[in-house]
Amino acid sequence: MTNLSDADAAIEELLAGARQGQTDAADRLFALLYEELRAQAHLVLRIGARQTLCTTELVNETWLRLSGRALPVESRRHYCNLVARAMRQLLIDRARLRQADKRGDGGEPLTLSAAADIAADEPLDVLALDRVMGALTAADPLLAELAGLHLFGGLGFAEIAELRGVSERTVFRDWRAARMFLLRYMDATG
Repeated sequence: MTNLSDADAAIEELLAGARQGQTDAADRLFALLYEELRAQAHLVLRIGARQTLCTTELVNETWLRLSGRALPVESRRHYCNLVARAMRQLLIDRARLRQADKRGDGGEPLTLSAAADIAADEPLDVLALDRVMGALTAADPLLAELAGLHLFGGLGFAEIAELRGVSERTVFRDWRAARMFLLRYMDATG
């Protein structure tokens, strides 16, 4: 139990350094949480987006986006949101690039049989998920934050409850509301 409190103390110290604008503190925080972030990235990639990235690449690309920048980190919850948002944005950017490539970049045209193989491998449209998350953010920013932490941050309900300072039951109830919104919006928009 001592190690856990030591780790939490180190995280709080690095968060304080990041709040003061120390870019190296944010980088060290990322390194300290690296394995946890790898687990989150694995969950993000597992939810279905057809990606050419592996877990390590997603974490490293996320670090590249965040490193060397003064992050206005308020808390561990806020830091997890920043990382989850960076992972999400990275996947969205890559999906948009892939979509742009499909519209024609001078490469070989895609055959119908190859297109069928790609469609079967892609159970989740990252761009559609981004549109749904945008609608949820407009409707209820707190539910959108919860959905982002759970879907893109890979956090469980207990971890989210701890970050938010609420009960796990409250997080579960909010997740059901967020999930219902996401499903209804996806059904309505096709």
